[in-house]
Amino acid sequence: MVEVIPKHIKDVWDTWNIRGVIILSLSLQTILIFFAPLRKRTPNKFLILLLWSSYLLADLSANFAVALIAKNQGKDLKPDDPPQNKKLVALWAPFLLLHLGGPDTITAFSLEDNALWNRHFLGLVFQALAGVYVVVQSLPNVLSVIILLLFIAGTSKYLERTIALYLASSDKNRNSMLQASNSRFDYTDQTRDLDMDTKLASEMNMKEHRGQPKPLKLLQPHKELTHLEILQYAFLFFKNFKSLMVNNIFSLELRDESKAFFSALQLKDEAFCIIEAELDFIYEGLYTKGSVLHSWVGLVSRFISLGSLLSAFTIYHYRHNKIQEFHKADIVITYTLFLVGIALDVISIHMFMVSDWTTAILAKLKDDPDERYSGKDHILNWILFLKRPKWKWQTCREGDQQEVLNTPFLLRRWTGSITMLNFLTYSMKADTERIHDPGVEHASFYGR
Repeated sequence: MVEVIPKHIKDVWDTWNIRGVIILSLSLQTILIFFAPLRKRTPNKFLILLLWSSYLLADLSANFAVALIAKNQGKDLKPDDPPQNKKLVALWAPFLLLHLGGPDTITAFSLEDNALWNRHFLGLVFQALAGVYVVVQSLPNVLSVIILLLFIAGTSKYLERTIALYLASSDKNRNSMLQASNSRFDYTDQTRDLDMDTKLASEMNMKEHRGQPKPLKLLQPHKELTHLEILQYAFLFFKNFKSLMVNNIFSLELRDESKAFFSALQLKDEAFCIIEAELDFIYEGLYTKGSVLHSWVGLVSRFISLGSLLSAFTIYHYRHNKIQEFHKADIVITYTLFLVGIALDVISIHMFMVSDWTTAILAKLKDDPDERYSGKDHILNWILFLKRPKWKWQTCREGDQQEVLNTPFLLRRWTGSITMLNFLTYSMKADTERIHDPGVEHASFYGR
């Protein structure tokens, strides 16, 4: 009988399949945490392809690794295997729960992924059961305490992701805003230009509301806004108008109040900067763990998961006779899982601390605009100063001088470009030419 796969390749696969998939899973987590934040800053197709493939492969590789570990636990030890090596491999199962929890920088690749939060919750249950099955097969296990701590950390991370998907789902956004507003709306003017289906849907939503609209109580700005105030107003608008994403309709009072606020701004750039920051908050809420991490649930969960991971690493590191009990390669892989996992958590915490969301929470919008800034406010305002839009003069291909957006790549909140379609050019199948370098836009877009 002819062997399709040579025996030496089978032997290599049997020896390294679990190790290879574990390393692949860890590598995908590293790619996602570093490159996912760049997605909103560039439309580069290669980057989008890398993130898309990593996002899909991350869950597949982790699930596949759990299955391989479960299968391996049922096999007999090879003559040259250390006596406790299968116990160490069982330790890797809860690490995969950590990987399935995903990085903070991406929970969903598209909005439709958020609607699958219930599937992720079921995935959490089944993966936890699979991990328990692996551990039970390895009992009695000298690493039981470490495994328990890693299970706690992994379950916390996976639960964070599930909650983030739930909070970003359309149904959750719609229901939360309907309950929060508790107001009656005048539809005479608001639905005049809407089609019949939209009118009926709006009326059905708003029949649940009673009372009066809750005004924002915005103070009309009488001076130029600071960078911190721009962010604070953006966060205020984000919290009050995020249900626009699920087609909720607001009262005329809220509309007129926000319209009057933007009309009173001293510089037109300020309006676009507020919208830019608001859209950044929306992105963080829909595609990352931002809405979870900036709540008390997220803080408690992160404290538990990181604390459990550090405790497990300490116990493992100070365990004696590891070289006699386990394969050297498996010891190295386990150290890699611990150290890279801790490093990624520390990086995530740093990203969390310097995020716009954290800044907006730390510095509340003042009731009196003339109130002096505290030392903390001055520091936060200086940090936001670094993220301000920057411009440069550039000569177009026609020879004209244009002021174009030139914010440094890592400080951008968005790509700085908008894709557009010229229907006449498309119909005539004519070639189009850039008049600026990629990534920069006419300053006139910002009202200049």
